[in-house]
Amino acid sequence: MSQNLSADQELVSDVVACQLVIKQILDVIDVIAPVEVREKMANQLKTIDFTTHPAVADPVTRRAIQKAIALIELKFTPQEETH
Repeated sequence: MSQNLSADQELVSDVVACQLVIKQILDVIDVIAPVEVREKMANQLKTIDFTTHPAVADPVTRRAIQKAIALIELKFTPQEETH
């Protein structure tokens, strides 16, 4: 792994690594966290006021927040159990 990567390649690599770690964390949370905890996680991000919060002035950060909400909602949408 002594290959030199461009700055863009390093950034993409870092993002993919983060996504893999997050996927593992979400899998663990899905097993151990009660529904209330999962709902609280999504609600904390939903309460960000996009009209006043300084972080959302940056379009990259704003998109990241929106994607995080979408990920949690998709991952943690209560599923009906089928037995």
